[in-house]
Amino acid sequence: MWQCVWEQKILKFFYIATMPFKFHLKRSRQYNVVSKNQYVICIELLDTTSIECTLNIDSLGQECLDNVVQRLGLGQPEFFGLRYISRHGSPSPRWVDMDKPLKRQLEKEAKNFSLYLRIMYYVTDVQLIQDEITRYHYYLQLKSDVLESKIQCNSRQASLLASYSMQAEFGNYDAERHTTECLQQCSFFPKDVIQAEPGGPDALLHNALCQYKNLGGVTQAAAEELYISIVMQLEGYGNETFTAKDNNNTEVILGISINGIMLAYPKSQLTHFYRWKDISNVINHKKTFRIECQSDSEDAKQFIFNESRDAKYVWRFCIAQHTFYMQHQESRPSERSNNGYFDSDTNDSGEQAVSMENRNMDDHMHWTSYNDLSTSPYPVVSVSSTDINNLRALLPSYRPAPDYETAVQMKYNNGGNAPQPYYANQSTIVGPDISCLLGNVVNRSRY
Repeated sequence: MWQCVWEQKILKFFYIATMPFKFHLKRSRQYNVVSKNQYVICIELLDTTSIECTLNIDSLGQECLDNVVQRLGLGQPEFFGLRYISRHGSPSPRWVDMDKPLKRQLEKEAKNFSLYLRIMYYVTDVQLIQDEITRYHYYLQLKSDVLESKIQCNSRQASLLASYSMQAEFGNYDAERHTTECLQQCSFFPKDVIQAEPGGPDALLHNALCQYKNLGGVTQAAAEELYISIVMQLEGYGNETFTAKDNNNTEVILGISINGIMLAYPKSQLTHFYRWKDISNVINHKKTFRIECQSDSEDAKQFIFNESRDAKYVWRFCIAQHTFYMQHQESRPSERSNNGYFDSDTNDSGEQAVSMENRNMDDHMHWTSYNDLSTSPYPVVSVSSTDINNLRALLPSYRPAPDYETAVQMKYNNGGNAPQPYYANQSTIVGPDISCLLGNVVNRSRY
């Protein structure tokens, strides 16, 4: 027996002596190799809560976004992106490249390993947001943009938006619960609007509360749609701005959105807007960013950034916004064209140049361009008359509309107890008509 014990001790001694240098077992006597290839990252959501994701070191940015989208149940993930705070220059948010390993991007560019789920692609029609959870997060993004003064509004518009925000978050007005003291604890107004209002925050809250009382019966989902539809009309909606200088060394602000590129000169207060259909190409070369127009009478515009990485980032962001524009705004079959191609030539080792036409460039110059921005990347779809007739046969039949007298009788005699449909897309900000939103609908509450 004692001999067996000594043999075990001797074998253990030789086992430890022959182990690799500086290789230590944990107390659990296990060495987990898998943990060395994984990491945990924190993502802040639009409601200010956070979730953690466990990823592999080679996981792409898209994998992280898919993880968040699945856990939140977002039905329209194409609107969302992930942001980080850049470590270069003044702290500024940057979008994660979804097609590259996330960990490498953050180690190279980010200030810390924190991500933020945000709306990256804005739309021009609230009806395009059909998923309820997506619309809720879209509303939270716009509310944040308004409160941070990224989207400009006056005191009247701010009060109207605040009333819709109250209805969307609290439901119908209740005098016992929704007192002035209670609502003062919430943020509904931008700081610049509060400072410009003679009556201060109390006057703004009073006006918003009066309008909130009249919204009884409006569902919380409808209030979110009304909020979104109004913000869509305000200055700054969907714009992401960058500061550069033109060839005359004059400061200029570039605002890039789904509709195109806006140029604003702060000193002269001049602005110019280029729609995507008016732009033929955007080019990046080192610190320069160049806009070429379709019209021969319009001169190309060139801008200089402080860093080459900033110019390249703006170029990539333009490509992303234009691609989304083509896919979601003008990708209808009747509007497609067969002459739209993407042309990219970059000196990144991980990117390949795709060229659809010959370009005359000096061999020593390395340009990054995006050609034919005014056209769609999709080919023409040829449909014969026979196909059209077959497609028409598949369309559902609709009942004929009644005449005026019949419609009035149906409304007051038969349809008194039927729930009324609502249409939340509002064309003007002044005097919103919410009568169509009033119906026998039970308000839901998220809180």
